[in-house]
Amino acid sequence: VYDRYRPPQAPIVDREVATLEAAVRADPSDIASRGQLADLYTVKGLYDQAITQYDEILATGKADVQAHFGRAEAYRFSGQLDAAKTDYEAVVTALTGGTQASGDPTLEAAYFGLGEVAVGQGRPTDAITQLQNALAITPSDADVLNLLGTAYVQTGATAKAIEVLKQAIAFVPFGWADPYTTLADAYAASSDTAHAEWATAMADLSNGDAASARSRLEALVDGPAALDATIGLGLVAETQGDLAGATDWYQRALTLDPTNDEARLGLTRVASNDTTPHGAASPAASPMPTLPLPGQLQEGQP
Repeated sequence: VYDRYRPPQAPIVDREVATLEAAVRADPSDIASRGQLADLYTVKGLYDQAITQYDEILATGKADVQAHFGRAEAYRFSGQLDAAKTDYEAVVTALTGGTQASGDPTLEAAYFGLGEVAVGQGRPTDAITQLQNALAITPSDADVLNLLGTAYVQTGATAKAIEVLKQAIAFVPFGWADPYTTLADAYAASSDTAHAEWATAMADLSNGDAASARSRLEALVDGPAALDATIGLGLVAETQGDLAGATDWYQRALTLDPTNDEARLGLTRVASNDTTPHGAASPAASPMPTLPLPGQLQEGQP
């Protein structure tokens, strides 16, 4: 027993936190370690501790942009939206007009953060402005498109909401229920009950309820949402490994619209026996760019 017993080890993040806490205690001027520690506190949901570390970084006058951004995130996650707004605005002020502003991922993320704060505070019109600024930097950001759709729904601009939400779904067509749920609200607000039901079915599928999705979609294949429902049924079959059924549904979709790219892509996947639909990943893992946070920078780096 003694030979084989291994005591349980702390999770990797906890071990990293302990190491960084020791490094900061040993050298309080170590901005890189303090920034990494603040980042990990945020990951662990220890927002007050993270904010304290970002405060210490900002007090040095070093890594201001990254520290403001990191603190803004911690403030937003902890529900302190006014404080988050102030820090996001500091990032925007610092980066707007810079030589890299048109493609700066940190600036885009700050605009997105301001959009999230505005939606959270019931200011959808302000959110639209900030999110459009973010899209000007990265037009393909599905998270931004989804939140912009939410803001449009809140202002009653359902046609614009549907347009941008469809763009979000085009980038991440499967495995992400949020844009489908918002799209269902937009269609319902515009009295398009068939497409509202289709969007709800696709949200069910993205949430892992294939049976509900199939039932809803089968009821739509002879109505005004027939094309979308048929493609949806192809996805249902594909995710369950029914390649013959998926092929049949995608071919039926091409009968309805011979130029439909979604159906063509589905047939290509099925033909190659790739049963994972393109984009079947959590949006949190990809649409937002990887940002340089305080712990990832050394003093003197741009």
